[in-house]
Amino acid sequence: MTEDCFGAGESAIAAFLLADSRLPSGAYSHSAGLEPAVMAGLGVDGVYPYLLSRLQSVVRMETVAAVLAHRRARAWAGGQTVQDDGVPGFAALEAALDARTPSAAQRDASRRLGRGMLRLAATLKPADAAVAALKAEVPRPTRPVALGVAARALGVGELQLARLACYDDAQSVVAAALKLLPIDPMTATGWILAAEEKINAVAADALHARSLEDLPALSAPWMEHWAEDHTERTRRLFVA
Repeated sequence: MTEDCFGAGESAIAAFLLADSRLPSGAYSHSAGLEPAVMAGLGVDGVYPYLLSRLQSVVRMETVAAVLAHRRARAWAGGQTVQDDGVPGFAALEAALDARTPSAAQRDASRRLGRGMLRLAATLKPADAAVAALKAEVPRPTRPVALGVAARALGVGELQLARLACYDDAQSVVAAALKLLPIDPMTATGWILAAEEKINAVAADALHARSLEDLPALSAPWMEHWAEDHTERTRRLFVA
């Protein structure tokens, strides 16, 4: 990333905080679907392609959702309770995400993570109007919606948020891979850097979204199947 990532009035520290895998939002117990994929036969050579496949499907959709949630939160921060610019409300955005996520296991995993993220936002920014509104409107939000609201409350801008949404998923895959497969940590770190161009492209595309019509509906059938199968297993390291 050669350009300045942080504009005036935006918090670089908050962006780093939300990108930290040690963040107490539950991400440490989730593998971004990699564990069920490994159980289904995915090997070391398949991890990076898996990361890229998620980036172009699940993550592309979630990044747009996070950006739209961020804009809704910005309206709340400005004292607006009615949108006239087409940006959806939190409940409408959640319904659209559910409709685009056929797997009940994936929906549940996202809401587990989202609940943790919302709890973190409420702890760090208890007086934030958008955080309170999301908590009242959708007590168990999905992760991208909660992430968008938390990012806005902490002063993280749209582009940083979009990149963060992509990076967070990629690092979740890589972190899980190191626990599940015989991978050199140096190689795994290289995967994140190798994906930078594609991460930046997905993040930039997400900023063009204006309404629910711009929320992608991208299918990932095998990931959905693996996620459902994972819920039936009794021996696993990760929740999802």
